[in-house]
Order: sequence, then structure tokens, then C-alpha cells
Amino acid sequence: YFKRINLRMVRLFQWLLVSSLIITSHSVLETALSFHVPARKEQCFYEDVKKGDEVEIDFQVIDGGDLDIDFSAYDADLKRIAVNRREQYGSHRFEVTKAGVYKVCFSNKFSKLTSKTVFMDVYVDNGVYEEDKAEVEDASLQIGIGNLNKQVDNIKSQLFKIQVQLQLSKAQRNKDQKIQNNNKIRVDRWSMVQCAFMVTMATVQVYLLKQLFKEDKQAKRVQAAKI
Repeated sequence: YFKRINLRMVRLFQWLLVSSLIITSHSVLETALSFHVPARKEQCFYEDVKKGDEVEIDFQVIDGGDLDIDFSAYDADLKRIAVNRREQYGSHRFEVTKAGVYKVCFSNKFSKLTSKTVFMDVYVDNGVYEEDKAEVEDASLQIGIGNLNKQVDNIKSQLFKIQVQLQLSKAQRNKDQKIQNNNKIRVDRWSMVQCAFMVTMATVQVYLLKQLFKEDKQAKRVQAAKI
């Protein structure tokens, strides 16, 4: 329940952050989503960006296997600009040098059986609008806006760190829960094997005792008949 409240607070702060960025003549687009990557498959996403945009991509594997994934990012010319190999989480920030469609891919091809659940955040900062620049004529006002922008960026960074920590905690909790469930299954199976072994041994012992008494009775009858 506490974690759910924290997530709501983060989302509220993010909404306030986006509002503040709009007020201070910035355009920031944020996309946050969770998705599944099946075993031996690859999942790709596309974003149309402009030259000069600043893009920040953060991801976290929150469920599945060893919580690892392959990550690759490509520019408009399909040139790879970022890569992670079998990582649990990653963060990449870059400036767009050529406008076009950029691509990010998450590959789970190395996993033969286990699917992965990935949480991803994408920030696209378009900077200050030209028409807004023309309206800001006073130098002192520009300095004030610049300082405010720095404070907003700092808040954004802190909020993202909080979000990442929450996702890390969730991923660790899921991993611990899986380990606990696997241990429980192993203990239950071993207990069943031991119970079956004990029942089998008890049955064998009862059968042997019956056979022993049966042979004693037959021997006594034979001796009685001879007498």
C-alpha cells in the first residue's frame, strides 16, 4: 500500500513537472510503459524526433528469469548508438544530431524458455520554443527562467531516481518471491518422496513379518503332523 502511494506521488510530481516545463517554455514528452518480451523474441519501439532534441531512455527488467535483457538503440540511419548486453537495468542520454525515426530494441533471444517483463521510460526534451525566445526580452528574466529550468531539471532527475529505486525494489521483491516459491516446491517434493519411501518401507516390513509368522505356523503344523 505504501509503495502504491509512492508511485502515485511520483506520477503526480511528474505531471506537475511536465506542467512546469510547459510554463517555462519547454516541451518535454514522456512515455512510460511496461511490456513483455517472449523467449527467443525481440521487441522494438520507434520515436520520431527532431534535430537538437535531447532523448533519455531508462529501462528496468522487473520480472522473468535472471532479470536480464539485451538493449540496443539506433539513430535515423540505423547506426547503433547505445547497447547493453544481458543487463538488469540501463540509462542512456543523447542529443539528436539528425532528425528522423529512432529505434530502441529489447532482445530476449538468448533465453530459450523464460519471457521477460520490462519497464521503460523515454524522455524527449525539445528545448525552448523560438517564439517564446522572442517574447523574452529582458535579460534578468532570461536568467531567472534559466535558474528555474535548472531547478526543474533537478527535480526531474530526483523523481526519476525515486522511480528507478521503486522499480528496483519491486524487481528484487519479485526475485526473492520466486526463490522462496522454488524452495517451497523443492521442500514439498522432497517431503513427498520421503513420505512415499517411509510408507513403502513400512509396507515391506509388515509383509516380511507376516511371512515370518506364516512360516513359523507352517513349521509347527508339520512338526505336529509328524508326532
